[in-house]
Amino acid sequence: VFKAYPNPVKDILKIESSEEITSIEIYNLIGQRVLFEKINDMETNIDLSTLSKSTYILKASCRDFIQTAKIIKE
Repeated sequence: VFKAYPNPVKDILKIESSEEITSIEIYNLIGQRVLFEKINDMETNIDLSTLSKSTYILKASCRDFIQTAKIIKE
């Protein structure tokens, strides 16, 4: 189970997983990585306040899988 909310997000994106999240990456729509954080926990809050309003791709690496999601930054 993997959740990233709220979406659309203003500043803080909450991420929860049933397995340990090892890292979070955020990419813009032209494929540039704009954020990277090592996590090593089952839930975290990611501060997106420095990103401009746009659509991004979230890539969460977990112990046994990689989850992707489209994130809209307001």
